[in-house]
Amino acid sequence: MKLKSDISDMAADFTNRYLDLLNAQLPKTQRTYGFEFEFLPDRPLNAGDLAEVEAHLSKSGKYCNGAVFFENGTCVAFEPGGQIEFCSPPLMPDDSAGFDELVEFMQRINAGISSDLGITYLPKGYIPGRRDAPLCLSSRRYVNLHRRLAKSGTRGHEMMKATASIHLHVAICSIKEILPLFFRICALAGDPLFAMSPERRDIWNNTDPSRCGMPPCCEESLEGAAELIERLVRYGCYAVVLGEEVPFYKASDISFDSFLYHMTTIFTDVRFNLKGTTLELRTLDSMPMEAFRLRWERFMEKTSEIY
Repeated sequence: MKLKSDISDMAADFTNRYLDLLNAQLPKTQRTYGFEFEFLPDRPLNAGDLAEVEAHLSKSGKYCNGAVFFENGTCVAFEPGGQIEFCSPPLMPDDSAGFDELVEFMQRINAGISSDLGITYLPKGYIPGRRDAPLCLSSRRYVNLHRRLAKSGTRGHEMMKATASIHLHVAICSIKEILPLFFRICALAGDPLFAMSPERRDIWNNTDPSRCGMPPCCEESLEGAAELIERLVRYGCYAVVLGEEVPFYKASDISFDSFLYHMTTIFTDVRFNLKGTTLELRTLDSMPMEAFRLRWERFMEKTSEIY
């Protein structure tokens, strides 16, 4: 009984602190959008290959903490299988020129890597046969995740090294819109235009039940933002901590700062991203640019009138 009470106290405390963080960044006067776009290498890479790609990019950008930042506001980072990931700056919904410039930038960067290093990046959601490929990133986060996914499911190593996705971000502008915006994005996750391919969904369904799949409250009747945050915080409290193999509430460090980091290791199809105060849809497979443009425009259209 005491354990249940302790978890309830933790969830209540963290919910209040989480809401304080949101309130400190809100309201926003303009809704912006962003994306993270991953490409798979045409062959399995190793850490040495990835170091060459990083060095190539650093010639024209600024390398910092495992990512390369460019003057146009785009960040280029990497995933454990050598996937390259382009992270856009915030974009206004009517900034079609800015979107076109980012598409051209991604294509130019990938073409330069292919020409200079012989590594071709492909807009594909899944390439089979890479479960046992080398782990290209050596940070504790990814080493612990790799270890966790060796036993939490049957296809987690494929998720890490053989898949590529597109994450769509919409800025949260006010506390009162969080709940309807969250429900709208949950609905989009099941829309055929935005859903995972069956191949990639099977991988995610067999990766880690404590951190993958739809959030636990997409179809619940909730009263407001505080109740939604509390449900998501409880979910996080029961999710397994990387490197310790226990739920968060049993971890060696149960501070709020540790919890915020822990939440970044939970990969639900829809999630909050405090870094930009956005809601994030994570279901799209990587795809050719002409197919992405339609989904980008439709995503903005579907989330533009939430008040």
